[in-house]
Amino acid sequence: MNMKKVLSLVLVSAMTLTMAATAFAEEAGGLSGANCDPANTAKTDETLTIGFGSEPSTLVGTATGNTENESMMIFSALTDNLVAYNSLTGEIEPQLATEWEWVDDTHCKFTLRDDVTMSDGTPFVADDVVFSVKMWRDQNATNETGSIFTECADPVADDEHTVTIEFTSNAPDIIRMLTWTNYGIVSEDEVNAAGGFEEVGKNPAVGSGPYKFVSWTNGQSVVIERNEEYWNQDYAGYYKQIVFTFTSDPAARIMAVQSGDADVAYAIPTAQASTFQANEAVKVVNYTFDQVNHLWFNMGENAGATADQKVREAIDKALDYDAINAVGSAGLTAPALGYFVEGNPNYNEVYTTEERAVDIEGAKALLEEAGYGDGLTIRALGLSDIEPVYVVMQANLAQAGITLELDIPDTAQFVGQAAGGDYDIIIVGEYAAARFPSIFIFFQNAYTFCIGGPKWTTDEINAKIHDFIFAEDQESATQIGKEFEEMMKESCIQTNLFPAVNSAVTNPALKGFNTLERGFMDPTGFYKE
Repeated sequence: MNMKKVLSLVLVSAMTLTMAATAFAEEAGGLSGANCDPANTAKTDETLTIGFGSEPSTLVGTATGNTENESMMIFSALTDNLVAYNSLTGEIEPQLATEWEWVDDTHCKFTLRDDVTMSDGTPFVADDVVFSVKMWRDQNATNETGSIFTECADPVADDEHTVTIEFTSNAPDIIRMLTWTNYGIVSEDEVNAAGGFEEVGKNPAVGSGPYKFVSWTNGQSVVIERNEEYWNQDYAGYYKQIVFTFTSDPAARIMAVQSGDADVAYAIPTAQASTFQANEAVKVVNYTFDQVNHLWFNMGENAGATADQKVREAIDKALDYDAINAVGSAGLTAPALGYFVEGNPNYNEVYTTEERAVDIEGAKALLEEAGYGDGLTIRALGLSDIEPVYVVMQANLAQAGITLELDIPDTAQFVGQAAGGDYDIIIVGEYAAARFPSIFIFFQNAYTFCIGGPKWTTDEINAKIHDFIFAEDQESATQIGKEFEEMMKESCIQTNLFPAVNSAVTNPALKGFNTLERGFMDPTGFYKE
């Protein structure tokens, strides 16, 4: 097929997705379906089936350094954390820890519950926390999970129900990080019983959560079962079993819900989900979660043409941000003019709508200056839910003489390729709900691994990140954040696309679609009335 025909097909595909998304936004009138139902109070013997787009490589990512989304969602049902975050009140609440206090600038003492049983029947004690913290630190030294314990001493079990943990700092939101799913508590005895770190990912009978691990059939499903001895008497698990299946094709996952073979089709491209909005056989759920999707350019050791700032600026000028947003968020949000979502306390409007306007001639001129006047081919890496956005970008860039090739692997391959910088451009958002110590992780030199691959950084950038995290008040932090964003803009390190919107298609009778950090789905709260 010649290039002209390929471009025509890409343009038609992009226009179809854009029109569908626009119609959906006008009909739906906003985001809906998540975090809006009261808590479940009933238990049944029914089974819930959730369709994921990719099978994880492990179910205990913190034991091996992997933090794949699917593994974290399943892991969240099997474990509890020291603390929990209440999204309605904005407060950090007790979970396995009943209280905590800072002993000094870097040490925090946690008092633990004395009525918790682990999945192997043994009581939860301080040694379980000691083991878990050491696992987070030692197995995750090169990612954000271990970042808050870098070079810290081992935690100390003061007695069976008290533990003192050393952190790298007492940054304002460091305790809130412990509410994330990757900080689920496991026990050393259970990990050893499974055969050690390498084996526990396949047999994660390791926690004290509302569900217990049952089985994992490679290529087919993971099964978990309600924990009838769960310590939290306020929680009721409606479904006796939850089955996670893996199908890469979003349309196939939706069809499974339509036919009754599944209850939830997770991680559906928003533009695709929009076409089912009026379908009474399913329910469409859309939600945001304090994250902007950013387009990052490879500027690391493996970088090709995108190492040249003129090429990066040319790509930026050629993109139609309105069309990208119409597909990426189904028109439910506006194109992002800053690194943070509007409404975030750190939000700054760093770009103007005029600067976001398409400038094909300007893009061509920059490519000519960079030595690519005869054309350029670059490669984009992404997961299936972002593929429709890349289709729009293909059409945009083709007009400037840039051919965009797509690489859409499964999650495990994506993580490996992203970490190694095996791409030219990549769309990756950063969960930025607060000033976490790991914020702006794509720049901080502390990490040799970060999703998005190696990025360009300087001492000036690193100092600005530190000042932002530790600013004494929010007004100062917002101003420092603006200065940092201006630095990114000047060097065209990345470009802001649109606030991330997650979409799912569910059984219309299903309630209790709740979310965790990073927009993760909580699989334990679903029920039917």
